[in-house]
Order: sequence, then structure tokens, then C-alpha cells
Amino acid sequence: MWKNIEKSRINELNYEKIIGLFCEERMVEEAVEALQEMEGYGLRPSLEIYNSIIHAYAKNGKFNDASFFLNEMKEIGLEPETDTYDGLIEAYGKYKRYDDIGACLKTMELDGCSPDHFTYNLLIREFSRGGLLQKMEQVYRVMISKKMNLQPSSLVAMLEAYANFGILDKMEKVYRKVVNSSSLKEDTVRKLANVYIKNYMFSRLDDLGIDLSSRTGRNDLVWCLRLLSHACLLSRKGMDSVIQEMDEAKALWNVTIVNIILLAYLKMKDFTHLRSLLSQLPSRQVRPDLTTVGILFDAIEIGFDGAKTLETWRKMVLYRAVELNTDPLVLTAFGKGHFLRDCEEAYTSLEPKARDKKTRTYHQLIDLVIKHKAKES
Repeated sequence: MWKNIEKSRINELNYEKIIGLFCEERMVEEAVEALQEMEGYGLRPSLEIYNSIIHAYAKNGKFNDASFFLNEMKEIGLEPETDTYDGLIEAYGKYKRYDDIGACLKTMELDGCSPDHFTYNLLIREFSRGGLLQKMEQVYRVMISKKMNLQPSSLVAMLEAYANFGILDKMEKVYRKVVNSSSLKEDTVRKLANVYIKNYMFSRLDDLGIDLSSRTGRNDLVWCLRLLSHACLLSRKGMDSVIQEMDEAKALWNVTIVNIILLAYLKMKDFTHLRSLLSQLPSRQVRPDLTTVGILFDAIEIGFDGAKTLETWRKMVLYRAVELNTDPLVLTAFGKGHFLRDCEEAYTSLEPKARDKKTRTYHQLIDLVIKHKAKES
């Protein structure tokens, strides 16, 4: 109907737009039909049309079809450009077909189509995501030798790759380049934090939190990192300093902040401050979670008189469904206490049907742990 209204609409540019839209929506068969239709009108397809179809097939994992249209394009005298191969490389990376990436680069060279800085940046990102560090570093060296600029997203990909493998020195080297040129997602920051924690470099968590706050503002993750840094070092002065900053910024406390402080007091066996903070939870409007309950029971096990707190919680907390709202970084740093490990052992001892029970209250979980320990003894 659209074509019949005005015949002048039947032209290469309009077909290029229509085929591009079909490919964006992954309607590749419709795109191919449109290609055949335009050829029926005697119109010559453009490089952009073939690129759209080749990339759409590749994104769908249909690499044989992509190759068919790549060859057809060459047969009608259209020379592939770097963008043609970049789309294929990206799709090969998506499907983890890294050998095909190498073959694609060789085909590029045979076609006289030299990789440009977009291609090299793409290769770094794909090899980084695949954990192919040697290939990633090889491409990086080529880029340096050719004096090509590394895109911020490529630097971040390298940073994540080193963090995933826990390669501290290279991670820090890349981080210094990234920190002034690109903002990091929280997931990336957490990966860095995990590496620092596993290497007992707790002071770096404070630096990481300060760097993050300069870009995102002082959010929950910033306070978590900074307080966790001093708590792991058992620095009361450092913890008090961060708490004072939070109060001055009128930052609301959450269960993660509370549990970090409680865990530090537990490690110090500072029962006076432990009791004081537990009593402040209602006024600070913080609801205890499983980690908080575990801290109380672990403290009782080493001599803390928690009878009063436990009695209060029986009425206000323990009838609720079990929740675990503490940031995972906290458990990575401090480890799981005796109570949490007992919970896991008790749970794994249950029959499969009993494990499928969707919700349990703290009362029920505590009873389960007591019964399991009684059986073990």
C-alpha cells in the first residue's frame, strides 16, 4: 500500500531504511524478502543493506546464512568494509566462537580490509569477556605499537578481566587509567573490592569508596566500602570517622551498615558497644536480618549475655520470615559465622521436599539448627 501510493518511494534509500528496521527487530527473513523484491525492481543493494542482513543473521547465531550473504555481496562487486567484519566479530564473541574470530581476521586481511581502531577495541572487549587474557594483551600491545587510542569501555573490560582472575597488579595498573576517564558500574566496583578483600588489602576499600563517591555521590555502596575497610582492620577510630561522616551527611543506616559494625565489635569482643548498637536498631529503623541474628548467636556462644536482646527479638523479630539483606561483600570480608554455617548444614540435611518450603521464620530456622546439632552430638 505504501509503495502504491507513490511509485517514487521505490528507491535504494527507502529499501535500505526498511531492511535496516527489519534487521533491528531481528525479522531477518522479512529483510531478505525485501532485498529480493528490490532486486526485482532492478535496484542495486548497497553495502549498508548487506551489512544489516549479515549482522542480523550473525546476532541470531546463523553464521552459515551470514557467510552466504557475505559471499553474495562480494560476487556482485561490493567490497566488505571493517564494519562488515566488526559485526561478525562481535557476534562470534557473543556465542564464544573465538576460533572464528581469528579466522575472520585472516579473511579481513585477505580481502585487503585492515582492522582499524574500532576493530582492535572490539577484539579487546570480546577477548576480555571470554577470559582470553593472552589474546587480549596481544591486541593491546598491537594498539600501543600503532599508537591507537583505547576506548574507555575497552579499558573497563580489561579491568574486569583482571579482577575476575584476581590478578591484582595488572588490575591496579588498569584501574589507575580507568579511574580518571570512565565511571564504573557497581558490579565492576564489587569485583575490584572482592580482589582487595581476598588479598587482605582492606585499606584499598576506603580508597575505592572515595573514588566512587566523587563520581556517584555518597551512596550505600560507598558507605559500605569505606566502613568495611576500617572494620576489617578493626580500627575503631576509622569506623567512628566514617560513622560521623554519615551522620553529618544525614545518611540513613541500613542492615549492611549495622552488621559491619556489629561484626567488628564481635571480632574485638567489645560486648559493651555490641549491646549498645543492638539496642539502637529500633530507633535507627533498621530491621535485623539473618546475618544480624547470626551475630547475636555467635556472640552468645563466646560469652555475651544476649538474653535481654533475644527476649525482645522473640516478640518483634523472630516471628518474621527469614531475610538476608546484608551486602555480600560483608560476608566475603568477615566470612560466615558459626550460626550461618550451622544453618547451611541443617538445611542441607533436610529431605528434598522439606527444602522446597519457600518461607521459614527465624523461630523455625533456630529450631531446625538446634535439632540438627542435637542429632550430630
